[in-house]
Amino acid sequence: MSLDEIVAGQKAKVLSLQNLPRANRKKLMSLGILPNTTLTIVRRAPLGDPIQVSAAGINLALSNLQAKAIEVASV
Repeated sequence: MSLDEIVAGQKAKVLSLQNLPRANRKKLMSLGILPNTTLTIVRRAPLGDPIQVSAAGINLALSNLQAKAIEVASV
């Protein structure tokens, strides 16, 4: 399952970032979004894009395209 399929308020564990372009993958990894990290979907923008994600003490916004490329498992 990908991160864009998770509902607001639900938690998910990152399985893989391999589907992201290298630059995006490195940036997310430097922010602490690594495999086995637990993410929480805080909310979605009114039109559905971007998604606000909370992880490792930080909040960040991801586009649906980025979220679609992150493989997760529901927690």
